[in-house]
Amino acid sequence: MQKIIILALVFHASLALATEKPAEDKESSIAVIGLRGGFDSNPAGVQGANGTPVATTYATWDYLHGTVQDGYGLNLSLVETHYDPRALASARAHSLTLKHGFSLGEASALQSSLTASSEQSWSRRKSSLSWRERLDHSIGAFRLFASGEARMTALNERNVFNLGDFLPRDENFGTLGLTTGAAWRSGETEIGLSFSAARIHYIEGVDYLGFRRDHNRLQPNLFFSTELKGAAIEASLSPFRAYFPEKEFDAVESLLYTAKLRLPYERFTLDLGSLRTVEDTTLPFSVINLVTAHEAKLTARIDDDNAVSLSARRKTDDYVGLDARSDQKGVGIDYQHNLGKGLIGTVTGAWRKTKETGLTPVTSFSVMLGLQKQIDLGRSGKTDKSDG
Repeated sequence: MQKIIILALVFHASLALATEKPAEDKESSIAVIGLRGGFDSNPAGVQGANGTPVATTYATWDYLHGTVQDGYGLNLSLVETHYDPRALASARAHSLTLKHGFSLGEASALQSSLTASSEQSWSRRKSSLSWRERLDHSIGAFRLFASGEARMTALNERNVFNLGDFLPRDENFGTLGLTTGAAWRSGETEIGLSFSAARIHYIEGVDYLGFRRDHNRLQPNLFFSTELKGAAIEASLSPFRAYFPEKEFDAVESLLYTAKLRLPYERFTLDLGSLRTVEDTTLPFSVINLVTAHEAKLTARIDDDNAVSLSARRKTDDYVGLDARSDQKGVGIDYQHNLGKGLIGTVTGAWRKTKETGLTPVTSFSVMLGLQKQIDLGRSGKTDKSDG
């Protein structure tokens, strides 16, 4: 699958460069590199696991030539986390997105993207390649849109509920999805409705237990966003249904949602977020993982160079059909200091509690020091960040 990913990325990059408009000089190019190090008493969240030093290196690059509607760009993210190999294997998360857009007259735009990603932790390995096309058309205050996506995924998960190992082979599956919808906008307020349909097909036909996991997904979505007196609000409601033509798994129905609120007041900013979404899984007797997450964060800016944040989080993973749940709760504190010239120093501390079906709850903590550098790589005098 890696060869396919490389060839697809090269083809998409060549297509973007071939359609470049020489007269377009707008460019935005921002890179961020960082290093965090410290100690985690139990990064796996498993009873009896040892504490370990932790070192995380990360780098991102966001590049845009022209505009999102008429230009090309890329988003690159690389994260590597290293532990004492006697305690836990290293983890990584890499992703690259190539983007290309061009206008179809004054009211329409076509956007293309190709994304390759790879992630690995002690309990999950996933690689994917997705190609997405999106068409937008404006009619006064209304916006019509339609998109199509094709994705190939290789997924392998450890059964953490019985402390099992990875599967002998990855589960490989393809996804074809279509979305269409409309939205109305007035000032800072937008409200819209969309409908998505997707088909998921497993390449090997049956899983390691002999079950057919192929299924279809239907998902209408009502979304809303606005800004009111400095406060930013986003929300969506989405009845989700997945059904299995072979009847080897029960249909999955759930109300998915997102809710976000950012409320600034003088030197304070309150961020609240809540979501329910679905993820694929390879655990036995389960095809869909229902993920619910809540977060509250209060940031106090002491002065122009110093800020401190307090946060509380909870995340649950419900593996439908397996009757198993992973429940993670945590609180944290984060201090940031602006060192100048794009350098930011951080000190973070966190406490977590992990409870999984059939296992003893585990509490853990971590303490980290970090340093981050932001670099503006745009050409002098030609960077227009408002188009990024």
